[in-house]
Formats: sequence, structure tokens, C-alpha cells
Amino acid sequence: MKSRTQDQIASKGAKEILLTQIKQEFTTPADAISDYLEIVEKAINQANLRAEDEIEQVRSGCTRLINQYEEAFQLYTGPNASNEKKTPEEYSELRHNLRTPLNAIIGYSEILIEDLEDDLPAQSLSDLQTIIDLSREIEKAIEIFVDYIRGEASPESGNQTIDSNSQLESAEALFKSLGDIDYSIELDEGVTNSDILIVDDNKTNCEVLERRLSLQGLSCRTAMNGKTALAEVKKKTPDLILLDVILPDINGLELLKTFREQFSSDDLPIIMVSAFNDVDSIAKCIQLGAQDYLPKPLNGTILLAKVVSSLERKAFRERERQLVNELHIQATTDQLTGIYNRRVVFQELEKAYKEFQKGDIGEFSVIMLDIDHFKKVNDTYGHAGGDEVLITMAQTLNSIITKPNILGRIGGEEFLAVILDKESNDIKAFCDKLRTQIKGNIVKFDNREITITCSGGVANASESSNSSDLVNKADERLYVAKTSGRDIFITQDK
Repeated sequence: MKSRTQDQIASKGAKEILLTQIKQEFTTPADAISDYLEIVEKAINQANLRAEDEIEQVRSGCTRLINQYEEAFQLYTGPNASNEKKTPEEYSELRHNLRTPLNAIIGYSEILIEDLEDDLPAQSLSDLQTIIDLSREIEKAIEIFVDYIRGEASPESGNQTIDSNSQLESAEALFKSLGDIDYSIELDEGVTNSDILIVDDNKTNCEVLERRLSLQGLSCRTAMNGKTALAEVKKKTPDLILLDVILPDINGLELLKTFREQFSSDDLPIIMVSAFNDVDSIAKCIQLGAQDYLPKPLNGTILLAKVVSSLERKAFRERERQLVNELHIQATTDQLTGIYNRRVVFQELEKAYKEFQKGDIGEFSVIMLDIDHFKKVNDTYGHAGGDEVLITMAQTLNSIITKPNILGRIGGEEFLAVILDKESNDIKAFCDKLRTQIKGNIVKFDNREITITCSGGVANASESSNSSDLVNKADERLYVAKTSGRDIFITQDK
């Protein structure tokens, strides 16, 4: 059985949830009015219309409304609120005072619609009507608030009347369900021991942050000014930076911009920390590339949640990049030999030929070559021995056919090379070097030595009308090399 203390805690928590809901019913439309008013004002200015007085009346009405509601909310529901019942007249006066600035908002918005109906875009007139509709929502929110503090039934919502007791019961159920949720934060293995740089000019703040994060298994460094922070990042890029806005030498926003010039938010997440908790400050930090924003004084649970979230997002991006890189390698590489596969080498050939046609590059050559008597190698040593020969062949070719030249295995024992390097223009000498190097190789397999030779056919870009014709011509010359005794490269028709 629960103790009375537990029931009291649940009741208090439920009341806080209910009050939050009541306040939200007011603040959501009130904040939206400010947003819509800003949009309408821009449209009026763009149309070169004069409505400064009316706009100011709506704005000041909204400001008075929010301030008066906040004062009333603290007075009647805050920690120092009196439980003493007020007279009906006092509640009527509260309702009247809250409605007065609301009437100004509605009235001047209607005046703006009437005066500017023929001059403003339809969307702007619709925005003004939305301000009026939001004001009607606030009227209902004021009624709910006043009825709540009176302890009486709230106004009807549709066909259903909800009294304050049932509202409190619903909130109590919500509070209890929240108590059943495990919101403890556990670090994933991928972020344990992550390196965090704390940048704050207050030693106590640094110590508190370091203490909190270290207890969770995170590694922390501190910097008490901008120059030290830059030096720490240069020494070793941290996994996350907690960056104060106000620093003695370089302000946090300038430091943020500097870091963003060097690192993306995926590579170096930065959470700004500041006593400034206004919308403009937060928006500026996010706009400059901050991952998140933490207001001072820091809440330990929220701090850890945001730190862990940023670190996990960074770890996820790193794993994603690694996976993409692995997939790219698989898509472009011949799995046995490690050189380019058929698709890539033919794509590069097509690209080179188009550049040749446009005059962007000069003459280049294509070499089609394969291993002589490769079937005999497979028959004698098995496919494992054949694979060793193919790997050795690829390594030898790759050591000679270097960038910007392209080398790929196009199938079986066949290889294709695109020779772009100007230093390789003496194609006969280049091919002879390939042939000699391959012939001199000895492949050791299963305590035996395998010697191989290769044959090749060469075609020049200027000899062909397209890349396919270029490959066919090289292939025809490879066939001639094969029928001419092998271990030879044919560079031109006889």
C-alpha cells in the first residue's frame, strides 16, 4: 500500500502537469500572434503601406496580455499563492483585466483588415484573420484559467463539460505513468570514453561539468579561454565541445564560426552553454552551426541527455560514412585482386574518350591484356593456384600502371588499362616493360613455383570513332598477339 507521502507527491506532480497544460493553452496562441504579426508587418512594409500605429497597438496589446497573464499566474498558482477564496467581483476583475489588451488586439486587427483589404495580398489578410482567431482561443484559455483558480467547472469544450476534479485525475494518471518510465541514461559502447572539451572561463563551472560527465565514463578536457580552446582542438579534435558564449578573449560565437570553418557539425558537434536564454541568442547559435543550446544554470539530467544524444549522433554518422565507404569499395573494386572492376574501368574509359573528343586531353591509349595459357594454370594448380596468379598479375600491373592511368580486371584472366600519362606515350617501350616484368615474376604456391607470361593488344584514341570501337580494336590486336605465339604486345595493325 502506498504511503500518504507518495499520494501527496503524485497529487503535487499531477497539479503541476495540469497547470502546465492550462498555461500552454494560453501561451501557444499568444506566441503565435507575435509570429503572425511579424509576418504581416513585413508584408505591409514591402507594399509601402502605412500602418505603424495599428501594428504597434496590436504588438503592445500582445505584450501587455502576456505580462498580465504571467503576473496573474504567479499570483494565483505560484509558490506564494494564497489558498484564500476571492470574491466573485475579484475574479470578474481578473477576467476583465486579461481581456482588455485582448480586445485591443482584435479591434486593431479588424481595422487593419478593413483599411488594407484592397492593398495587401490575400495571404496577409488571412494572417490578420488568424490573429483574430487566435485571440478567440485566448479568450477560452482565460476562462479556463479563471475557472481553475476558482475551483469551479471549466467552460464547455464541444459537447463535453470537464470539471477541475476530472482534469486533476487525468493529470494524476499521467504523472503516475511518467513515474513508471525509466529515463536513466546509459552510454552506448560506441560513445564511452568520448573526449569532451569544456570551454568556460569560470573554474567552478568547468569543475562541475567535468565532475558530472566524468561520473558517466566520459573523458573531459577544459579550456578557460578561446585561445586555449583553439590549441586544445589543434592538439586533438574532441568528440564534442561544450562552449560558453561569454569568454575573456574570443567570444563563443566567433569561436563557433572558427570551428565550423574547419569541421562540419557531424565531425565536431558543439553545444553552446550560456546564461542568455532568449530566442534570438539560441537562434543565432543554431544558425552558426551549434548542435544544441543549454541555458545556465544547467540541469544535470538535460545536460547528460543532450551530450549523449550529440555523441551518439556523431558515432552514428561515423558508422554511416564507414559503411558507405565499404559499399563504395565493394561497388568499384574487383574482390579478388583489389584493383578496379569492369564497371569502373569502362566508365573511366568513356569519360577519357569524351574529354579527348572535346580537346580537353591529348592522345591516350588502351591496353587489353591477359595471362597466357591461364586454363592450363587452373588445370594444373587448381583455382586456388589460379587465384594466386591473378593476384600477382594485378599487383605487378598496378605497380607500373600508376595514376593518372587506370587499371581494371574486366573478367577471368583479362585486364584493361587506360594509359593517360604523358610519360607513357612511348607505348611500345611501356608495353615491353609490362611484359618483361610479368615474365620475370615467380608465383609461389603450395611449395611450387609458377611462371607466367602475358599478351596484349593496344589501340590509340585517334584510331577510333568511340570508346567501344577503341576497346574492340585493342581486343582484335590481343587476338593477333595470341595467335602469333603469345608473350607479345601488338600496338598496330600489320
